[in-house]
Amino acid sequence: MRAPRIWRPIPLDDLIIDLLRQRKGVARDKEIFRMVKTIYKDVSPKEFYKTIMRLELKGLINVSSISKSIKSLRLRET
Repeated sequence: MRAPRIWRPIPLDDLIIDLLRQRKGVARDKEIFRMVKTIYKDVSPKEFYKTIMRLELKGLINVSSISKSIKSLRLRET
């Protein structure tokens, strides 16, 4: 059974973009996930990475692999 969707005051997409702006446009995925978890305790890694993928497909961020398990998130210049 699928878990119910939770409405948040700030959409997860916007929160991730704002956190990246605070970090001067570059951060590791684990850092941003930790920051998101302090704000929204109920965010799962699956939901977080799904949002990251959606932001990348929209062209708002670039995701690159630093190593097998570490990803770098970078805001795109607009």
